[in-house]
Amino acid sequence: MKRLLIILTTAILLLSLSSCNIIKEVVRRTVTIRDPDIVDTNPYRKIEPKELTYSEGYTPVICDYSYKALPLEGEKQLYDKLDEVCLDISPEYSEEAQRYPMPEIRLEGVSLTEAQVRTTLKALNDDRPDFFWSCGTVGYYSNPELTIVQLYSVYSPDEVSERLAALHDAADAFFATVPDGLSEYERECMVHDYLLDRIEYDTEINRDDTSNNPLEIFTAYGALVDKKAVCEGYARAFQLLMNGLGVDCVDITGYSSDELHMWNEVKLDGEWYATDVTWDDREESYAHWCFFDLTTSQMAEDHTTAPMFYDLTDDQINGEYEDINADIMNLFVPECTDTSMNRYEIECANLDDYEGAEVKNALLQAARDFKEYFVFYIGEDLDYDEAVSLLFRDYPQHFFSYVGSVNWYLEGYSIDSSNVGYICLDRNRAVAVQLNYY
Repeated sequence: MKRLLIILTTAILLLSLSSCNIIKEVVRRTVTIRDPDIVDTNPYRKIEPKELTYSEGYTPVICDYSYKALPLEGEKQLYDKLDEVCLDISPEYSEEAQRYPMPEIRLEGVSLTEAQVRTTLKALNDDRPDFFWSCGTVGYYSNPELTIVQLYSVYSPDEVSERLAALHDAADAFFATVPDGLSEYERECMVHDYLLDRIEYDTEINRDDTSNNPLEIFTAYGALVDKKAVCEGYARAFQLLMNGLGVDCVDITGYSSDELHMWNEVKLDGEWYATDVTWDDREESYAHWCFFDLTTSQMAEDHTTAPMFYDLTDDQINGEYEDINADIMNLFVPECTDTSMNRYEIECANLDDYEGAEVKNALLQAARDFKEYFVFYIGEDLDYDEAVSLLFRDYPQHFFSYVGSVNWYLEGYSIDSSNVGYICLDRNRAVAVQLNYY
């Protein structure tokens, strides 16, 4: 029997992964507390933000994984004290620190190194995505029987109060839209898509001198209030909203395309998954889930996790070298091995055999809606590369038979089978097809 071979004339479209990754590189100062016997007399103003109004159907969580990773009891004591005083800020600007002081913390009988102090501050920043006013400046004194630590705020108390209220208002506005009864996966989808719809990536960032960039773009405040951020702002906003909906979520520091980067890991039904909201924020709709709920090995194709804190020397943590410091390390990085939350598999038509009944039905609906792109998932029982070849390049080019079947049901127009392009989303076992009509 003679078979009709339809040639694919449109070139394969390649999914380009543009670099849009940078995290805050703060000016790191250690302000020496010269006389530990002098009592801190700075005036402090207590910030009293309004409580967040969470969705009634979900119990918010406070993820303290980085706190639990701290190896010393003295570090945990310092963390607790820092958490207690972080809303107390002096209205008097410190010329030495070039920041606004927070109260001194005195730990009697505890001796911590500067590296241990900075590791503890990193843990607090990791666990508290709403703690946007702290900076890399630390007041520090230690002897064998005493450690004194003082943090500093980038903003005055009035500025922190105003920004924190706006952040809580923005989070409340989102929580008010979340219906009860969603699964953890559905909550993640809602947060992920909300951020993609809301945030504009700040393309005007100065990559040569990051200290000149506005601090807001690195924070959840920038993402949710100003609606403009870079990867750190995306990640912290994602963590803040996920935790508010009762889902464990942490931020991960690392690199991509040779630049500093931050993404998240989220715990769904007891399993951890890696999600990069920043890299999913693309104009092409088919690419919005490419970095959603991946495994560690899938993410490692173009993401490199920064070192764990226990693998670094004190000098590295203290920022004595250009390539590393306490901000560029991790305290908690769970392994992600499960693939069951692949969003393309869950949300898109699945090709489990070459009869393609489910794919044809979904393609028909896409054509009736004049969709520019049609995306489907190739099931685990099929070899991905072989399936792509048999669908588009090599005989019998099954996808074009699907197009022929669908065109029978279209009235007044058809899918142009001579002008079809496809994009391999092989990491996700998906294919995006560019549709044209005549």
